Amino acid sequence: MSDFVAGLLAVIMSLVLFSCQSEVDETIGEDPDAVITSDSEIAMWIQRASANDGSADDFLDGYGCGTIKLPVAITLNGAVRMVNNEGDLSIVQRIIEELDMPVSLQYPVTIIAGDYSEIKVNSEEELEALKEICTESPNKRIPCVNFRYPVEMLTYNANNQSNGRVTIQNDREFYLFIEEIGNLHTSINYPVDIEFSTGGMIEINTNSGLTAAIKQAGEVCQTNGG
Repeated sequence: MSDFVAGLLAVIMSLVLFSCQSEVDETIGEDPDAVITSDSEIAMWIQRASANDGSADDFLDGYGCGTIKLPVAITLNGAVRMVNNEGDLSIVQRIIEELDMPVSLQYPVTIIAGDYSEIKVNSEEELEALKEICTESPNKRIPCVNFRYPVEMLTYNANNQSNGRVTIQNDREFYLFIEEIGNLHTSINYPVDIEFSTGGMIEINTNSGLTAAIKQAGEVCQTNGG
């Protein structure tokens, strides 16, 4: 177990992270810590951990706050090539890194932003402008932490009575679910598991524990230049 995960476990234990949840309450009025609203702190941290991770194609676009929508045309060592899927993307990355070949994008391209919206980019100048905004953003994706899916969310009516469940299968669904809460309340049906890029996985049982884990992962990312 890495020092990072060991230290994180100590923080989370102090927040009663591993308290047992034997059954799901029918209402959330008795447990304020379970509530997630659109303007709550945990909603922001969940979105920072589930936003579109732009790091996978940074070798191609240098834009860490989003990814290029495939297929896309590139110029590789003077020849125009199509990148149709993630497999092609991995091949191009290996060629660039091993053979040190020059590569550039064929514009226009579409960028899938951190919030999963799509941005049409018509030139290198427009991409550079996006990069500046990304660098200045205080709430961009934390790439050092990942949820293990599926995650089940409980939904509540205006009287805070449970009225349904939603199964989240990936980061995009989680981010947009939180984005669309509006005036309603929701909660996570714990436990959930999260993984760290530094190694290790932990089980989490409370909102405070989840917030602490994502925050510390963000600090590690910042320290490591992520």
